[in-house]
Amino acid sequence: MSELVLQRSQCNSYGMSRTHEELPARPAYDSATAALLERIEPLGVFGTMTVQKIPSWRAPADEVRAGFLLKHPDIDLEDVDVLRQDGTTLPAAVARSAQGACVGRPGPLFLSLHGGGLVMGCRFNGLSTVVPWLRRYGGVIVSPEYRLAPEDPAPAGVEDCYTTLCWAVEHAEELGADPERVIVVGPSAGGGLSAGTLLMARDRRGPAVLGGLLDYPMLDDRTGMPHWQGSVSARQYPDDGTWPTAYNNVAWDAALGERRGTDLVTPYEAPARATWLGGLPPLFISVASAEVFRDEDVAFASGVWRDGGDAELHVYPGGTHAMEFVNARWLARGLTAARDLWVDRLLRPEDPRLNVVAVAQAGTYPALTEEFSTGCVRTARSGA
Repeated sequence: MSELVLQRSQCNSYGMSRTHEELPARPAYDSATAALLERIEPLGVFGTMTVQKIPSWRAPADEVRAGFLLKHPDIDLEDVDVLRQDGTTLPAAVARSAQGACVGRPGPLFLSLHGGGLVMGCRFNGLSTVVPWLRRYGGVIVSPEYRLAPEDPAPAGVEDCYTTLCWAVEHAEELGADPERVIVVGPSAGGGLSAGTLLMARDRRGPAVLGGLLDYPMLDDRTGMPHWQGSVSARQYPDDGTWPTAYNNVAWDAALGERRGTDLVTPYEAPARATWLGGLPPLFISVASAEVFRDEDVAFASGVWRDGGDAELHVYPGGTHAMEFVNARWLARGLTAARDLWVDRLLRPEDPRLNVVAVAQAGTYPALTEEFSTGCVRTARSGA
């Protein structure tokens, strides 16, 4: 496996190095994102990444767990063992409200797949995104400690995610969740693993899933390869932003090795390789305009639409990867609101007749308004 090295540009003003002067035209970072990147770049937040250094970049799971519980004291965490087909087990975190189960119908089952470029992260990462829905709708969050590259190359990670989905649905009743309301959630690499898991569930006739929420998903192993023309955004952000093309190359090399970019890569490992994207549940896809994954994510949404599927795509101008953690103001608020509306439509579907009433009352179509008004008068008279 070749050692790909990321050299962060040394510059006085963010984005003004010699490397950047030679870049093609590209979307600029929004002012809030640019201000933060300029501030943190000199602090050494972004270092030199190699496959060999990946293990040292991982935060200990116990520390991540402790940080989560400190931030969310109303949430209980439990570890469970999920049995793989080969008889080995993988740990998974189960998160519930400390207030206990809601009265009535069980709440939804959220399968949370953490990000980290397929090479970093743990089962306690990413839970904070899902916690507000846990509070609102009840249910549980299940998050697997899926295997990471380079120690365990693909498809180990996505197989663990699919195994956890099957386990969670099978044990939904004892977990206190509704197996008919399953939502798969993941950012970045977790978004790519979410897409791969949904493709597996479709092709293997696995559990039915209500929807998949994919935030800036990592979908295409070819992005960043020298001769791949499918991504302009990879050429626009080679070494700046929170996840530049150079990081992406290191991560995919770790996950796939010499198979990267060849026909030996499956759609479960790199969902952009799928030739048919029909038969998937409704998807929410978010991405920023100034990040490496922009083009592959837009193309994936287009593929879903091409094949008759349902995808809600949000492209946020000027954001970088993991945009809401960099622009914590308007961009974070916009993304959070969009996610919340999408989840609410899935879990609390509205009677479509209410829309007919609203449009009629608004007077957008006079004929409809007149028909509606006449009908109301007739109903009132008959009731009298």
